[in-house]
Amino acid sequence: MSKVYIAPGHGGADAGAVANGLKEKDLNLSIGKYCAEYLKAAGVTVKMSRTKDVDPGINNRAKEANAWGADLVCEIHINAGGGDGFEVYHSVLGGKGKIMAKNIETEVKKIGQNSRGVKTKANSQGTDYLGIIRLTKAPAVLVECAFIDNKKDIAIIDTKPEQKTMGEAIAKGILKTLGVKKEEKEDFKVKVTANALNVRSGPGTNHTIKTVIRDKGIYTITETSGSWGKLKSGAGWINLNYCRRL
Repeated sequence: MSKVYIAPGHGGADAGAVANGLKEKDLNLSIGKYCAEYLKAAGVTVKMSRTKDVDPGINNRAKEANAWGADLVCEIHINAGGGDGFEVYHSVLGGKGKIMAKNIETEVKKIGQNSRGVKTKANSQGTDYLGIIRLTKAPAVLVECAFIDNKKDIAIIDTKPEQKTMGEAIAKGILKTLGVKKEEKEDFKVKVTANALNVRSGPGTNHTIKTVIRDKGIYTITETSGSWGKLKSGAGWINLNYCRRL
């Protein structure tokens, strides 16, 4: 059984980047937990560097991942500096880490987040600068999901449902790297409970509104992403928090 080590960055006294009423350490942990849950549901063994607000430190994270014998390692962060979009780093040596980075990027773009690219970062000796990549034995990546100090960009992950969507996108990229296919549930029906429910072009409030459901009718969902469901009609995605599953 495959073993994946998930490391939500920062924690404890180290809040990471802070902006727009949000702390990086909290977003990292939330996204990391959703990522881990999705991987576990696919039959992957997962260990997290932290499951609460503490900071193990980079050396301890790498040491734990190595001692555990992780097959893949993924560290989760939120960017800062006024930019826009997602980016992911892998080893300068390429290999399976690069493959994983590309797979994660593909899945993140599917949820509507733009990408700044798949990248490497070297130190003055030409080896990997980022600790989680340099110090771990397993192929590793470091993801930067969005910019916390960009109100438009951070809107893709500033709610729990959106954090779940991001976490699951990262997990799907990891599963593809492992060659593991998660068994998806069959179609199901829901009854709309809201007086007016937006149908969006993708799973998240950052996607455009295509139409509005006002009939409190029954609809078939063929795919889910976080708290969002894709309508069988092809009209778009709806927020399942405003529906009752039948």
